[in-house]
Amino acid sequence: MPTGYTAELMEKGQTFPEFVMGCACAFGALISMRDDPNDTTIPEKFEPSDYHSKRLAKSMAELAKLESMTHVEKEAFGQSKKDAVIKQEKEWLVKEAAENRRLDYMQVQVARWNPPTPDHRELKAFMINQISISRNDISYIENSLAEAERKTAIEFYEDTLSAANRSVTHNAEENAKEIVRANERTEWVQRLRGSIYNA
Repeated sequence: MPTGYTAELMEKGQTFPEFVMGCACAFGALISMRDDPNDTTIPEKFEPSDYHSKRLAKSMAELAKLESMTHVEKEAFGQSKKDAVIKQEKEWLVKEAAENRRLDYMQVQVARWNPPTPDHRELKAFMINQISISRNDISYIENSLAEAERKTAIEFYEDTLSAANRSVTHNAEENAKEIVRANERTEWVQRLRGSIYNA
């Protein structure tokens, strides 16, 4: 029975280079092409993904904007961040508490239920366990809310500035790695082509 790599060879025939290049899609530089149709052209040169370069440009623009703010703008920005975080934490706390109340209600119902047979006792135990492991630990949200209320607007600004700096560093590093990977993939394919066409 043919595989995805031998079907064309078995049904129509292939040259050695065609077979090698088709099988190469299961390895190294071409692994991302393994699910592509067999007649997909393997590029001569791989271009790096622009994901990290775009993120880098965006992070650098955000960092520049943050660094250019006046003290008054930093305060306003930080206060806006603080207000948004406090609002989000309060909403999350209400949601999690409501979920816990629904679990509490169901736990009472399950506790009152008398299984009809001994075989159903495991079901009751399972339901109690599921309710128990599903309970939200709202102490984390309460602590996070208290922390947000304690922090100053400037601290929120400084946190955002630090995050922007980390984002610039991370995306610069990842973009450099992506360029190296694209170059390595190109070299891998070039060497492969050289070995099968010059054989």
